[in-house]
Amino acid sequence: MAVENEVDMRWKDLYRIGGIASVAMAVMIVLAIVAFVFWPFLPGEVSTREIFMSIQDNLLGGLMALDFPLLVIELVAIVHFLALYAALKRVNESYALIGLTLGLIAVTLIIAARPIHEMVYLSEKYTTAENAVAKARYLAAGEAFHALFNGTAFLVFTLFIAISGLISSLLMLRSNIFSRATAVVGIAATAPSLLFFIPKIGLVMLFVATIMSIPWLMMQARTFIRLGWSLR
Repeated sequence: MAVENEVDMRWKDLYRIGGIASVAMAVMIVLAIVAFVFWPFLPGEVSTREIFMSIQDNLLGGLMALDFPLLVIELVAIVHFLALYAALKRVNESYALIGLTLGLIAVTLIIAARPIHEMVYLSEKYTTAENAVAKARYLAAGEAFHALFNGTAFLVFTLFIAISGLISSLLMLRSNIFSRATAVVGIAATAPSLLFFIPKIGLVMLFVATIMSIPWLMMQARTFIRLGWSLR
């Protein structure tokens, strides 16, 4: 009964979609990790020209190396953030709204920080350019987009997505909808990302957070699906 009192039945369809989105995100994260083994992240590790050549040699590999899976995952996350807000707003609507807002802003930031189509377009232009001047022009444009992959937008994205997830996890501790285990796993999945800015251990913490996000998303999916198909 406590759960029914805390759940707004008007959001039943959103819970269903949120559950499906959570499963999809978990699966895509697993696939992204596998893809990373074969096509490591290139921006910041190699030159812009090498990225262009990689795209032309293997378009799929080039897209994976430019973090295309992350972009898709975060677009799917829009529905996930909305479902979390609907489920947690009765615990504390102010903090639930802050978590939602930070999550949605993070999505817009990662779009800006992953100019993948621009890099593919410029790689094609660079390859087909007929003279050195044209090649230099396209390479210079590529350098500007290349810098965005590890720029301010990406750093703020990492911070906002971690804070959004941590807020949701802390609200879950006070919620009758999500289990305490879901909240604890959520804290373990989001808190390490806040250490991303520390040299040497930052990337390790980000990887730990990525791994922990898989069970957290599946636990949320179970709750969302239960709510979406059990509410009348």
